[in-house]
Amino acid sequence: MSDFYANKIALAPMVKGGRTPLRLLALKYGAELVYTEEIVDVKLLHSRRVVNDILGTVDYLNNTEVVLRIAKEEREKIVLQIGTNNAENAVGVLKKLQGDVAALDVNMGCPKPFSISGGMGAALLSKPESVKHILTALVANATIPISCKIRVLDEPSKTAEFVKMLESTGIQAFGIHGRRRDERPGDDNRISEIKEVVGLVKIPVIANGNSYLIKENADIEKFRTDTTASSVMIGRKALQNPSIFRKEGVLTMEEEISDFLDLACQYDESYTQTKYVVQRILGGQQEFDPRGRATVAAVNVIEICQAWGKEDVYIKWRDYRRRHSLKRKEGPLEDVDGIQTGAITFPAKRLKLKITPKLLLNTYCDEKYIARPKYSTSKRDSDHRFEGVVEIDGKKYSSNVSQPNIKMAEQVAALVAIIGLGIRERLPGDWEEQ
Repeated sequence: MSDFYANKIALAPMVKGGRTPLRLLALKYGAELVYTEEIVDVKLLHSRRVVNDILGTVDYLNNTEVVLRIAKEEREKIVLQIGTNNAENAVGVLKKLQGDVAALDVNMGCPKPFSISGGMGAALLSKPESVKHILTALVANATIPISCKIRVLDEPSKTAEFVKMLESTGIQAFGIHGRRRDERPGDDNRISEIKEVVGLVKIPVIANGNSYLIKENADIEKFRTDTTASSVMIGRKALQNPSIFRKEGVLTMEEEISDFLDLACQYDESYTQTKYVVQRILGGQQEFDPRGRATVAAVNVIEICQAWGKEDVYIKWRDYRRRHSLKRKEGPLEDVDGIQTGAITFPAKRLKLKITPKLLLNTYCDEKYIARPKYSTSKRDSDHRFEGVVEIDGKKYSSNVSQPNIKMAEQVAALVAIIGLGIRERLPGDWEEQ
C-alpha cells in the first residue's frame, strides 16, 4: 500500500475532464495512475451503486445521472478525489466506495469559488486541525491508500509545518501544486518550494503545476528531476494533449480526438462532457478547423462523431447498448408513485428550434379543449439540480434525469408527456439524443 503512489506518472484530477473516457485514454497512452474529477462527498453519499453489465462498469448514480463510472480496466489504478469539509462525510464516502477504487484523495488545493465557499478545496489550507481530523479518520477506516492534494502556502515555513502535519496523519502520499491559493496558471510554478517539501517528509510527494512548460514526454521526467519528487501528476497539458503520456511521442490532434471518441462512445459519455474534452484538445483550432466549428455547433454526441468521421462507432455502441438492455415494461415510461416517469432528456440547444415541447403541449391542450399544462419543479439537495413534473388532464409526467435550471426541467417534463400521450411524431427533430 505504501508503494502505490511512488514513482508514478498520473493524470491529475480535473473537473469535467477526469471522467471515464479520458482516464482510460490516459492509461492507454502510458499514465500509471488516474484521478477522477473532484466529486463532492454529499453527491456520492446520495448516489446508488449499480453494476452495469452492459458496459462492464460499476456506476454511481443520482437517479440516472452518472456521478462516477468505473471501468474494470482502471480498477487498480483509479484514485477517487473527493471534495469534503468534515470527517463524517469523508469516511462515509470511503466506506461506500473503497471496494471499487484503488485509492482515495482529498482535494485541498482547488482555489475555485465553488470549493472555497463550501469550505472545501484550498479553504482547508487555513484549517490544519480540520485537515488532521479528516485525514486521521480516513486512515483509521481505510483498506486502500489515502492521500490529499494541496498548494504551497504563502510562506515556505507554513508549507513545511503543514506537510509535516499531513505526514503525521498516516496518509500514504500527498500531491502539491507549486502555486499559492490566489495564483493562477499564468504565475510561475514554485519548483524550488516543491523540492524543499520533498526533503521534509518520508512519504511520496507528487509534484503538480508545470503543464505550461511541458511540451513533450521528456519534460515530465525533467519536472520530476527538478523537484526531486517521487511522482508527477499532469493536468491541463494532459487535457489539451492526452498523448503527452506516450514515451514514443505525442500524437496528432486528429488521432487524440479519434481515440477519445472511441472511448466516449463505448462508455456512453454524456454530450456535455464529450464536447468539453474534444474542445480542450482542439484548442484554438475549434475556430479554424471545419471539424472544430462543427464540434462547437453540435448539439449531441452523434453530431460530434459525424464531424470526425466516427458516426459508425457511435452507432455501433448505441446499437450494442440497445440490444443488451434489460427488457422494459411496455412503452418507455413507468408509473412511479402515480407519475409517468422516463429517463429522458435533451441538449439545451434544442430549445432554439421553433417548436419546443412546451409549445406543442399547449397546442395539443387547446385542440382537445382541456386546461393547459401545469408545471411544478423541485430542487435536489444533493446537487442543486432540478426535476420537473407536468400535469395534463389529471395525469402527471416527469423525467428522472435532473436538469441545471427550472426552464430545462419543465421542457424535459413536457417531452416526457408528449411521449406518454403518443404524440411524439408531432415534435420535429431527434430530441432524445444526447
